[in-house]
Amino acid sequence: MGKKFWYKLSAAVVCCVMLLAMLPLAAMEVQADDEDTLKDLNSRYEELEAQQTELQNKIDQAKTEKEKQLAIKEKTASEISILKEQISVLNQKITYLETEIANREEEIANLNSDIDENYELFKQRVRSMYMTDNTTTLGLVFGSDSFSEFLTRSEYLKRVAEHDQALIDQLNTDKASVEEAKKALDADREDLEASQTSVEAKKAELDQKLSATEQQIQNISQMEQEFLANKEALQQEMKEVQDEIDAIYAAMDNSGDYVGGSFSYPIPSYRSISSYYGWRFGGTDFHTGVDFPAPAGTPILAPNAGVVSYTKNTYVPGVGYGRYMIVDHGGGYTTLYGHLSAIVAQLGERVSKGETIAKVGTTGWSTGNHLHFEIRVDGQHQNPLNYLAS
Repeated sequence: MGKKFWYKLSAAVVCCVMLLAMLPLAAMEVQADDEDTLKDLNSRYEELEAQQTELQNKIDQAKTEKEKQLAIKEKTASEISILKEQISVLNQKITYLETEIANREEEIANLNSDIDENYELFKQRVRSMYMTDNTTTLGLVFGSDSFSEFLTRSEYLKRVAEHDQALIDQLNTDKASVEEAKKALDADREDLEASQTSVEAKKAELDQKLSATEQQIQNISQMEQEFLANKEALQQEMKEVQDEIDAIYAAMDNSGDYVGGSFSYPIPSYRSISSYYGWRFGGTDFHTGVDFPAPAGTPILAPNAGVVSYTKNTYVPGVGYGRYMIVDHGGGYTTLYGHLSAIVAQLGERVSKGETIAKVGTTGWSTGNHLHFEIRVDGQHQNPLNYLAS
């Protein structure tokens, strides 16, 4: 082998060293850019989530029922706007990850090509060394003009072998890393696509809630106007209704033990509240439960196990709770359901948690389909929200 061969070999070694140095640097730069982009998208999504929490403060600070409903309407409208932005962010994220996956796949193909090319070169070198006697250590000794030239040739061959192996190892490592990243990105894309579908469904639900909330505001306003216009008569009617209910509770046997566990929402799909527990209509009427607006006929589920202890199907239109029922959960805990369109469970029937016991209606003094829901302990009404599990 002549000096020209060794010059070419030296140049190849330098190229190998440069390639090995450049590959990890480029990968680090790409990875840093990827992380920054995803970090920005995730940060924007979290900011939108935080905005929803801030909206709840307006509802908590509202003093009257009507103010609460206006705040709920604003919150619902804002949530819709926020969800649209979140969907936009998720779409950007999906597009970005799809591009990254395509880039990674191209990178894998390029790395495979490099591996094949370098493997062929490696085989050619092995073949040449095998066919040429003076590629052996003994051949180097006799083929060299001097001991110094022998050492130089030995060092070049050693470097070529080391860097060829290092290059192949590096390419294999890169390939494995990229393939693993591709799997992770595929999983992220599937997750984001599922999230987008979920958010779209939530947006549709909020659109429906916004429409319902607008109707609730009108109903609350109408009810307040009616109450103030006929305050004395309605207060007398409500007193009579409460006296009737108090008598029912006084006659109930509360000797049984509490069934245990927490109370769930009686209409899981409709948790918005049109009228809260406590004073309303400028402090002129005390509301003994919470109202959950829902379409007529919506199933009402038992929030806990119990026994149907009272049902009333006869009522005077426009007066009191209309058609209503009471479920005894033991230990002095009871729940009351008013303005029903139908009572499904039978008097004396033992019901399980989550079982349909009645259906939403607008019987009695009501300006729209909703469930009036009460929780009482030893016959005394309580704020149901203190007992309902989130």
